[in-house]
Amino acid sequence: MTHIPFKHSMVKGGSMAASSACPASPTRRGSCTLSYSNSSSAGSTESFPSDTSCGDSESVIDSSPDDLDYIPTDGGLATEVPPHTGKKTVLVTGAAGFIGSWVADTLLARGDDVVIVDEVNSYYDVRTKRSNVAMLLEKYGPNRVKFFEGDLCDAPFITRIFETEGVEWVVHMAARAGVRPSIEDPFVYVHSNVEATTRLLELSRLHGVKSFVFASSSSVYGGSQKEVFSEKDVVDFPVSPYAATKKSCELMAHTYSHLYGLNIAGLRFFTVYGPRGRPDMAPYKFIDLVARGQEIMQFGDGSTSRDYTYISDIVDGVVRSLDRPAGYQIYNLGNGSPVSLSSFIKLVEKSVGTPAKIRVCPEQPGDVPRTCADISKARAMLGYNPSVAFADGIDKTVGWYQNRAAMNAAAAAVADNADDVIAEEEPLTVELLSLCTTQAAAGRARSMSCASASALDMDFCDSILPKAMMSQQQQQQQQQQLSATAADGGVNLERASRTMSYAY
Repeated sequence: MTHIPFKHSMVKGGSMAASSACPASPTRRGSCTLSYSNSSSAGSTESFPSDTSCGDSESVIDSSPDDLDYIPTDGGLATEVPPHTGKKTVLVTGAAGFIGSWVADTLLARGDDVVIVDEVNSYYDVRTKRSNVAMLLEKYGPNRVKFFEGDLCDAPFITRIFETEGVEWVVHMAARAGVRPSIEDPFVYVHSNVEATTRLLELSRLHGVKSFVFASSSSVYGGSQKEVFSEKDVVDFPVSPYAATKKSCELMAHTYSHLYGLNIAGLRFFTVYGPRGRPDMAPYKFIDLVARGQEIMQFGDGSTSRDYTYISDIVDGVVRSLDRPAGYQIYNLGNGSPVSLSSFIKLVEKSVGTPAKIRVCPEQPGDVPRTCADISKARAMLGYNPSVAFADGIDKTVGWYQNRAAMNAAAAAVADNADDVIAEEEPLTVELLSLCTTQAAAGRARSMSCASASALDMDFCDSILPKAMMSQQQQQQQQQQLSATAADGGVNLERASRTMSYAY
């Protein structure tokens, strides 16, 4: 386990940026597999695309600076970056969150090493975030994953990471999200989004970062009445503090690329959804409420629409942009097929198998009526090609949700059984769940990732991080002790593990 606490010693400094030259050619990347099952499609598997050929066969680009929107640096183009041959060490901020954890997972799956920086704030349940980090550590090991917890605006903290970890590639996914909360507290959004991004840009300049990718948002398009949003559109009129901070980040990134020759890609995400999704976002929230028979709030008449984009498509675009540094670029990453709110609710009802209880509410300040991405630039320059239709993506997400709910129920059953025979002060639920995630506990059952285990018992993620620092001998001794204790209590660990094992 490599979990670096907030405060640690400072060591040597880094180097300055390299000279200017043309960007590298695109290269091939690996793949990541997501398994899920639900009542309608058990055992299905989706793989993140591994082919990274650029664009459609009809797409032809003149590679002149004007056509590619390069930002000249002292008369030249962008900082030269060698092709991706072998592993990178990539700093991924926000990797405890939804998109960031999938980006880190995909980079690690293809062979890169990842340095995670996340403040693990309480915008939503921190145990969910910690479980994502625990899953990555369990899956890839502490030699390939390092986790630093702290504020990106803390200069000594983030500077030490750049100085000690040899960071040359940055994927900045950390941000304070949410349109409506930004109206209530704009200052925290300026701090978490604008200040943090500026701090990372400055350190990237000082340490010769080869490619810097950051999360922008489709919210920068504001209340545009255009049918389709293009990167060439004027976006000077945001309608929420959140959107204003994202536009500010784009401007600051442009400035750093112009002044210092940094390769920077700003990615305007269009309503991302899928497994590990944020619980405050409509896809997860509506699935959860409909499944539990609770009321959902529909803001407006249901005619508003969003360009929902499945997580694997988004991550594919993120990694492609990292591998194709090209001066300063802005890319739309969406699906190109908006779905109305009323249609969205109907699809959730169909996939869950339960009618929704709907309460119609007034439209909310700061919300935009429609989003739809023009993804032609990302197709041409990155080879980006979203492939998951919304109905299929909802089915996949519901399948993940149902597995998660089933594991919660299984965990509760294990805990209830164990509580009958174990002293109340012993953390049995946590430890039994930890035990069930290892092959040693149930040799005939599959090993289960920490992310799945966290779904069984959210307290698990609070224990797995310090547990990973135990020696192997200590863990074996603890497992033997717990196995004996569980056997005395009549808990069938093999059956529990077989029931709860789940490939995330």
